[in-house]
Amino acid sequence: MASSQSKLFTILLQMINKKKLLKRQLASRRFDLFSCPEPPVSLSKTCQVYRFQVKGRNVFRLQPKGKSSSKHILYLHGGAYIQSFVRFHWYFLAALVNAVNCTITVPDYPLAPAYTYTDSFAMVLDLYRQLLSAVDTNDLIIMGDSSGGGFALALAQKIRDEHIPQASQIILLSPWLDITLSNPDINDLDPVDPFLEKESLQQAGKLYAGDTNPDHYLLSPINGDIEHLGKMTVFAGSKEILVADARKLKSLADSKGVDLTYFEYADMFHAWMLLRFPEAKKARQQIIDLIGRS
Repeated sequence: MASSQSKLFTILLQMINKKKLLKRQLASRRFDLFSCPEPPVSLSKTCQVYRFQVKGRNVFRLQPKGKSSSKHILYLHGGAYIQSFVRFHWYFLAALVNAVNCTITVPDYPLAPAYTYTDSFAMVLDLYRQLLSAVDTNDLIIMGDSSGGGFALALAQKIRDEHIPQASQIILLSPWLDITLSNPDINDLDPVDPFLEKESLQQAGKLYAGDTNPDHYLLSPINGDIEHLGKMTVFAGSKEILVADARKLKSLADSKGVDLTYFEYADMFHAWMLLRFPEAKKARQQIIDLIGRS
């Protein structure tokens, strides 16, 4: 049963018509309304924050203060491939840094409509290769939420296909695994999802895909080979449209004997684990445990 806090947040999402926000952004071509493209100044109280560039794009690195760290996370943020970080991303990542004494590298990768997935992959693959020169793959984790979760899985598949050493784990938070959203189960979920709208997401996906068929595995990684990757863990909520493909990924993994741990939270909406109510805290502790065991 959902907590009272999560129920209130769901009501808030409905009151502000969050479900139609992406549609409004696409119509106005304004994608920075709630963006927080750099770590808030307050993060410097608990984390060491560094900035560098890869292919002319900012990359941020968060590290614990005064402590050594071997665990390293490459984190790919969500935002339907058209929006940058929001404050919830930074607070969530800072909490992980201090709970596990890990380092998190966070690229501000190219976004649609100014760029397409080819630009995003070029930048993040370059960054990944740089990480490999400094981090043991046993200590390396790829993690992402929403579109960043889809990107994370596609990146792992691309790494495998190019015979680049694989990270030990892939942690996917409410991942967007198929930009076509063609899974028929989504039609039943769309009316109950207070956060995401199918049609608007499809439009954003087309912008990110450019001229490439949106079924391509780098855009819709559920269509790619999921074997010979790092250990996968998926978190999804039962009231988000993306849970349909999260369930499909779990079924595919089971049919192929692929090690995939699946957590589905009843009555939870999209990307709830980035927030602070009881279900979010529970999911965050599970993520902390996963990082600690990698």
